[in-house]
Amino acid sequence: MPLYRFVKHLLPLLLLTACATIAPPPLDYRQGAAVETLSSAVSLSIHTPENSMGGSGYLLFRSPDQIHLVVLSPFGTTMMEAFVLGDRITLIYPSRSTAYVGRVDELPEKGGLQGWRLMRWVMDADPHEKQSLSGTVERTSKLGYSEKVTYENGLVTAKESSTGDHVKYRNYSVVNGVPVAAELDLRNERDDRIRITLDEPEVNTPLDDAVFAPHLDGLTVMPLSAIRGL
Repeated sequence: MPLYRFVKHLLPLLLLTACATIAPPPLDYRQGAAVETLSSAVSLSIHTPENSMGGSGYLLFRSPDQIHLVVLSPFGTTMMEAFVLGDRITLIYPSRSTAYVGRVDELPEKGGLQGWRLMRWVMDADPHEKQSLSGTVERTSKLGYSEKVTYENGLVTAKESSTGDHVKYRNYSVVNGVPVAAELDLRNERDDRIRITLDEPEVNTPLDDAVFAPHLDGLTVMPLSAIRGL
């Protein structure tokens, strides 16, 4: 093959290889910046060996362990609300006029509900104090869990618990100087999967205590053991 033809065919391959190996530049965020509160519209999908569900809604979070998640139907009605307050969880299903209340460790093993047990762990994703750190380290989380954490340029990109749960963090951006992953992808040891995508999150703005308090008036309150799936 003539040299000029060889170069003609080789040059595109070299350019593609170079583009594939160029890593995106590190995000510019404030040293020590962390998510103390977060509020965001979300898209949510849950897949389990038994069933699945999906929808849109919104997420409210206050560090370290307060969560309020609302899942809406395609028609805009509330399908479900989840409140996590420390080790307590409340799941409200308005169409059934029923709320299920108990400790997080009382959630049934099947039916796709174990994912809620891990939400506090998933939200614990503060960047490392060394913004240049890339690699995997073992540590004890804020909530006392043993875990392996993978960092890239100081940002958490993945975590693995000692029980085999995995979560990946993707599509980071900086909001008010704080790095936030727009996509959270969780898989537990039973191969249940929860994927949450944030849309235009607000970070470290004041949140009233009332938004983390479930309203149970008019609802039948039952133990978590009575739930039969999503």
